[in-house]
Amino acid sequence: MLTLAAVVLLVEALVVGLIGLVLGFAASRQHMVMGGIASSRIALASWVGQGSLAVFLLVCAVVVAVTAGRPQVRLFVRVLLVLCAVLNGVLMALMLALSGWPAFCLLAVVTGVLVLVLVYERPSPVPAAEPVAAGNAVAEPPIPLE
Repeated sequence: MLTLAAVVLLVEALVVGLIGLVLGFAASRQHMVMGGIASSRIALASWVGQGSLAVFLLVCAVVVAVTAGRPQVRLFVRVLLVLCAVLNGVLMALMLALSGWPAFCLLAVVTGVLVLVLVYERPSPVPAAEPVAAGNAVAEPPIPLE
């Protein structure tokens, strides 16, 4: 389950980085000023913003992939996954408003995978105690209440 989340986060990070590059190049080729801000600054803001988002998602993917082989998920990883799920929830709202239902549904699937990883119970690495056979059990007499 954690491996699936790591792959999904990796793909999301690559897509976000690619979209940031494309938007930055598109903004840099424009020859206009928007509200006193040059197009070169808009392109730089796109590259920095989308790049930092892609790096955050890559860090989350690497941490989740490293955790996939361990018997128990640490608190730091859970907090990181919660932050990533909240971020995806905000992006879902933005995508619904700006891009429409297909982008919203893709991010809903990613958020669903992250939430599923958070609530997924991993099997305990310690074996359960063996049940005592009925013939070997020694019953203690009840303590009288006075």
